[in-house]
Amino acid sequence: MSDAFSISVVLVNWNSREDTLRCLRSLGSQTDTDFDTVLVDNGSVDGSLEAIRAEFPLVQVLETGLNLGFAEGCNRGIDATSGAWVATLNNDTVADVHWVAELRRAARAGDERLGMLQSRVAFMGEDARLNSTGVLLYRDGGACDRDAYASPREGDVEEDVFCPTAGAALYRRAMLEDVRLASGVFDRTFFMYFEDVDLGWRCTLAGWQARYVPSARVRHAFQASSKRQPGRFVGTHLRRNRLRMVLKNGSFGFIVKTLPKTLYDACELVVWGGPKALAELANAAVDGARQRREVALRTHATGETRSAVEERWAVTSPEPLRRELAIQLRKLVGR
Repeated sequence: MSDAFSISVVLVNWNSREDTLRCLRSLGSQTDTDFDTVLVDNGSVDGSLEAIRAEFPLVQVLETGLNLGFAEGCNRGIDATSGAWVATLNNDTVADVHWVAELRRAARAGDERLGMLQSRVAFMGEDARLNSTGVLLYRDGGACDRDAYASPREGDVEEDVFCPTAGAALYRRAMLEDVRLASGVFDRTFFMYFEDVDLGWRCTLAGWQARYVPSARVRHAFQASSKRQPGRFVGTHLRRNRLRMVLKNGSFGFIVKTLPKTLYDACELVVWGGPKALAELANAAVDGARQRREVALRTHATGETRSAVEERWAVTSPEPLRRELAIQLRKLVGR
C-alpha cells in the first residue's frame, strides 16, 4: 500500500466499555485490514481499559487520566498516529465490513484538494433512518447533520458536502496540519459539539474539499455518552460552541445576521443557568473573536473568502427538520 493512502483510526472512550468493544470488533472484521487503531481513554473507571487490552492487544491505548472531551481526545489520538489519512470514529458506532476499504477507495479517486470524506451514518437498529450524510451550515450560524431522520435515498451517489461529522470521517493529515491552531486540530475549548463543524469550516476556508461516500457505511447509537452527562450539558455546549465557531469563521455580515439566534440562545442559557451561564457564553465569544486572526492567517493563501464560503454552503433550515431536531434535543436534555 502506498504511504499516501495509509490510514489510522482514532476512537475516544469515556466509561463506554460495551459500546467501545462492539465498535472495535467491527473494525476487527474489516475486509481491508491495512490500518492501525488508536484508542484514547478519557479517564474511564468502568473497566474499559482492562477489557480493551485483553481483547484487542494490538490496539494502541492512550490514557489521559481525566475526561478531556471529544475534541482534545481526538487531538491526542491524531498526534499519536502516522497515517497519511486519519479516520475519526465515534465509539458508539458499528462500521460496515467494507468501511475502511470504501473510504480508501474514495480517497484514491479524489484530487489533491480532497481532504475530508463523510460516511453514510444510519441510526443503530434503524437502518431505514439516516443519522448523517454530512453537515449542513445554516444561515443563523447553526449546523446539523444532513439528511438527519430521513430515509436513505435510492441511487445515493457520491457528492460534495460542506464538511463531515467527526463521528465517522476520514481526514487528510496534510490538511489537518494546514489548518491546525494553537488550540489543536480540533479546538479543545469546544470539549464536544460543533468541534467538527469548526474544523470543517476552517478546512473549507483553506480551499479543501469534502465528499460524501454512501458506500462507506456506519451505524450509530447516537449520543450514548452525552446521555450520561448531567442537566443541560448538551444544550449548553451547543449554544456556547455555536457562537465561538461563528465568531472564529464567519464574515462580519454573517455574524450580524446570526445575532437574533445568538440573543435567543443567550436568553435560554440565562433561564437554564442564570448569570453564570451568560458569563460562560461571553467567555466563548471572547475566545472565538480572539481566534479570528489565527484562522485568517491559516486559511488566507487560497483566496477563498469567508463570505464566498457562506454564499456557497449556508442554507435555510427546513422547518420540519428543525422541529424534529428540537424534539430530539429536548429528549436528550430532559426538557
